Amino acid sequence: MIAPLHRRHFLATGGAVAATGVQLSAPVLASVGPTRPQWRILGIAPASEKLPQLAHDYRQGVELGLAQAGASQVGLTWLSAGPLPGAPAKAIGSALQDGKIDAVMGWMPPLLAKKVLALTEKAGVPLWISDSGADIAAPSEHHPLQVRHSLELCAMASALADKVHAQCGPRAFLSMGWHESGYDFIQAFQHRWRSLGGQIVGRHIAGAPGRSPEFGDLKQAIVSQQPDVVIALFSGSQANRFTQWWQAQTDSLRTELAGFPWLSDGASGVRAWTVASWPTANIAEPGWKAGFAQAGLAWTAGALLGAEAGFSLGTALAAATPGTSAHDLWATLHTASLTGPRGVRRWADTASDSVGPLWERSTVLNAQAWRERQAYPALSVSSAAHGGWTTGYFLT
Repeated sequence: MIAPLHRRHFLATGGAVAATGVQLSAPVLASVGPTRPQWRILGIAPASEKLPQLAHDYRQGVELGLAQAGASQVGLTWLSAGPLPGAPAKAIGSALQDGKIDAVMGWMPPLLAKKVLALTEKAGVPLWISDSGADIAAPSEHHPLQVRHSLELCAMASALADKVHAQCGPRAFLSMGWHESGYDFIQAFQHRWRSLGGQIVGRHIAGAPGRSPEFGDLKQAIVSQQPDVVIALFSGSQANRFTQWWQAQTDSLRTELAGFPWLSDGASGVRAWTVASWPTANIAEPGWKAGFAQAGLAWTAGALLGAEAGFSLGTALAAATPGTSAHDLWATLHTASLTGPRGVRRWADTASDSVGPLWERSTVLNAQAWRERQAYPALSVSSAAHGGWTTGYFLT
């Protein structure tokens, strides 16, 4: 039995540069009306070494969403911040002190979100958090002036366990990257898998300190265990390297492959079971697909989450009557639907995360065989093993 991982702080080599390099952009005016915006929003863009395109995709997604919602008189100033919370928190605190910020929104890791929440609470300014959903939000993190939506990776991992257990069998081998190894979605998969009667027959962590080459002993480990399926949890360039390795080893491994959607993003011909909280571009809602194309924005998870944030908030801003305060606006957000290119979603209880439809695909049977289904509930805090990094997923 695999012992739960203990929560630990982690920063990849060179990450301190991204974390301390705080930059404020010039305000982006999302209107063609008066030059003085009615709503002044401080946006926080993620600085990820693993996914360097993430900041661009999220920023452009938010701005596209605001434009699609017809939100006028919105002044958006961007701050670039990485996984270390000190420098960006100081910059955000300084921006809040002058009283010229009506709201703060952005993609931020848990350590930074905790510090920013304390700052926004003190200033009486509402906060919108976008996140990967790789960790379970604790009840202590909930606040009336805060909402949070995510890519729902824990819910995706739980649903993936159901899908793969039914289609492949009960014996699973976990293969993951060092960055992925400490987040709650690993525990979410294992918890659900074991509740179904499944067995984790082995585990391999690629890129762990002291382990070289990256996939050096993975083939032998899989062959020796003869699992029904390999659950591969990687992201970024490491996902591409893994799929290349897998393609070269497929004939000798004789087992199924499953994982998150980006498992097959960088390599054609990879046959894998996947579950996602977003649709692929080929089955996207036409209006959103056209909007992304017109903006020259790739159909990525980061861009989709940004567009959902921008459109959902922008819709509320556009509908607000004159004199509506940011406090009143946030109170309505807790009960309003989340809308965007991922379809209509809703807030989980206390607006601690988002829930909604998931999409399944099995390229084993048919690359176009997608069907929409309702999301499995994310793990409750009490049932989560809570072993993981305290920095944000994708931000290391």
